[in-house]
Amino acid sequence: MRIDAIDRRTGRLLGGAWRLDRVLGEGATSTVYAATNVNSRQRAALKVLRSELAGDREVVDLFRAEGRLVGEIDHPGVAKVLDDGVTDDGCPFHVLELLVGQTLDELRQTRGGRVPLDEVMRIGDAMMETLAAVHAAGIVHRDLKPQNVMVLDGGGIKILDFGLAKARGRTADAAQDVVGTPSFMPPEQALGVTKKMDAQSDVWALGATLFFLLSGQPVHVARHPTAMLLASASTRPRSLADAAPELPRPVIDVIDRAVAYRKADRWPDIHAMRSAWQEAHPAWLPTLPPPSFVPDPTFVDPNLLVDEATRRLGPPRSSPSVETPMAIALFDPRELALEVEASVPRTSLGPATTSRAPVVAPARRWRSTVALAATAVLTVGLVAAAVALSADEEPSAARSASPPASAMDLPAATPAR
Repeated sequence: MRIDAIDRRTGRLLGGAWRLDRVLGEGATSTVYAATNVNSRQRAALKVLRSELAGDREVVDLFRAEGRLVGEIDHPGVAKVLDDGVTDDGCPFHVLELLVGQTLDELRQTRGGRVPLDEVMRIGDAMMETLAAVHAAGIVHRDLKPQNVMVLDGGGIKILDFGLAKARGRTADAAQDVVGTPSFMPPEQALGVTKKMDAQSDVWALGATLFFLLSGQPVHVARHPTAMLLASASTRPRSLADAAPELPRPVIDVIDRAVAYRKADRWPDIHAMRSAWQEAHPAWLPTLPPPSFVPDPTFVDPNLLVDEATRRLGPPRSSPSVETPMAIALFDPRELALEVEASVPRTSLGPATTSRAPVVAPARRWRSTVALAATAVLTVGLVAAAVALSADEEPSAARSASPPASAMDLPAATPAR
């Protein structure tokens, strides 16, 4: 039925000027068409909210807010909104500049699973320059991932999809309950502490994106979306060195700090991260292509992990059924609980407990005892982590005085004609 609706729209005129030529793609909430302005002959991409969601006021508010937020950013790394309107059947739409290129994930696939370091260094620097402009406008993206960044054929990058973004502390009420893509969600987002999401949350997502491009693996390992969400909320991220040990140590250090669990341990802002990134691997240093890529069977490809909007609408028809081994335990959750306990006032956590020697359960009950203990410990860790992330805590590192000079090797992005 959805395909029939899309076919009926193709060829129609929207907003009195935009003719829908063909479908470019379809997401969980919208369909994107190639469109032509019948008056100026300008080509563009037209994004229409799906008709079955047009009656959901929260979704409509989010869709319209996206257009307003993008309009506040003046940078070539962000796709421009050219027009907007509402279709005859009540579906809002945005008209965006038409981009020709491939997403970062498509680029990764064309490179055999991993993107060479020299390419990632340039792409990463361009992303940081664009994010600096986004943050300077008081906007937090909140859904940065490889699928939302496009590398243009003519050079340059574009950051896409500001549907979950918030500006200067305000956002559509619906955004408070929207969950992004589990593989690229910072801990505070995975825990649902959306009010604590800020520019440092984008720093985490950017670090996770670069981690994925360079290693071909997500930061956390998991077998399904719920497990990935739990891992992001409760486990300390592993080092990039565990997934790609051949990379230069300075590059690993930049990304490891970006994906730190505690915000106070991350880069204080995108300017500080960019300065360190530029120093980590100067352009004049030689780089080698990554070794042959063999997918690790202990984690699920992030492309198979759907976001909250997709889960609400049901799985895509073409989603394969994937069975993978159990997620690897990255560290003992009690370690995180003890770390949080030390930083939170004793009154918030209740009376102190004393150490006791471990008690060995009888052989016939040891499995149930261990399972109950693990569940209790993980619950304590999640609650304690949520308390710590909810506290008003400012990063200890000083903010950068001024952004570094542009070192983006990619040509300035220009809209496709």
